[in-house]
Amino acid sequence: MVGLALEDEGYEVLTACNGIKARELMEQTAFARAHRLTSLLQPGARAKLDLVTRGLLAHLASGSENVDPYALAQQEVRSKFAQLSSEQSNLLSFYVLAEVARILTVPDELKGKLRSMNEMSEMTSLRLQMMMDRRSKFISTLSNIMKKISTTQDTLVQNLK
Repeated sequence: MVGLALEDEGYEVLTACNGIKARELMEQTAFARAHRLTSLLQPGARAKLDLVTRGLLAHLASGSENVDPYALAQQEVRSKFAQLSSEQSNLLSFYVLAEVARILTVPDELKGKLRSMNEMSEMTSLRLQMMMDRRSKFISTLSNIMKKISTTQDTLVQNLK
């Protein structure tokens, strides 16, 4: 019975890991498609979609409850672009939602980079401390050698007298 419970936990962990990888893959695919769509859009259309994106972000940031981002994106896209088919509206709504997702993930990426830089800084600090310790030992050893040389010279001079 215990073995079965451990297998179930292992399966759940594996499923969760696969779910995270699948989510990351879907995000990468969505961002790649949105990027490809960006290259196809005219500058005027891109500017209108940027306005829609900012509006959607502002609406989401206002904390309004029970908001369907997709429906809101479609409504805003249709208001900016009058003569769209449903496929075009869906595509541009996807673009807006992908842009919102990209903007919202930037702080997480920056936090990860900052954490990485802090770790690098800690490693650099440790290396610097080790190098300073080595330098201190080297100078101490050099000072001891110079004292010995001086003492030896003094002894030789005393012996010559």
